[in-house]
Amino acid sequence: MATSIFVYNLTPSTSKLAADIYKTLSNIPDDGPNYFNLQLLNENELSGEYVIVQTVEESFYNPIDRVFEQRKASKATIVGFTICNDYLEIWGNRTNANKLIFAISSATQNKVSINAVNISIENIISKLQTYKVKVSKVCFEDFLFSEDIVGNFTVDLSTYGDVFAVLKKYKEKIARMTAILPCEGTSLKITFSSKGSVMVYKTRDSFEDDMLDMLHAILLK
Repeated sequence: MATSIFVYNLTPSTSKLAADIYKTLSNIPDDGPNYFNLQLLNENELSGEYVIVQTVEESFYNPIDRVFEQRKASKATIVGFTICNDYLEIWGNRTNANKLIFAISSATQNKVSINAVNISIENIISKLQTYKVKVSKVCFEDFLFSEDIVGNFTVDLSTYGDVFAVLKKYKEKIARMTAILPCEGTSLKITFSSKGSVMVYKTRDSFEDDMLDMLHAILLK
């Protein structure tokens, strides 16, 4: 299962930022459809879920009258997130990430600034060099094939010799690339895009601590 990850920097930085946000979110009146499930791990680390509840119409079959009918039902979407060391990390899609950011901003009355962390392909290439990584599919865009031919193409570099020489040489043309990193007897598959998005092919719950530390080292440090 592929999951997108969005990382944001929180300011101003304080010694107990997570605890302050936990207190604020815990005091939100329970009078709306959406709500938070929160766990404060320490004064600077918070794990939580933002539950988005929507009313939708669904179709069901009535076997007595032999017709399809409509009914309203509640649909819940869970957006997982963590706050640690002044970073907000959201697992989900961009639409739900924006809803969570809006909810936190509203609850804190915009006293906490939430800004996307710049995750560039050039920095990612530099970080990946320190790992025994396999780079598989790389998508290039606006690539000059000849004097009058420009186009996009995808290539598998998993068996190529000096893959980082290619990545560095054409880094400005990389639209997306996928890397596979070994970690404690298993592996982590990650796709990075030039627009700053990150996608992993595991759920948040399936990450061991070592694997999560490695991911954070690539994205944040």
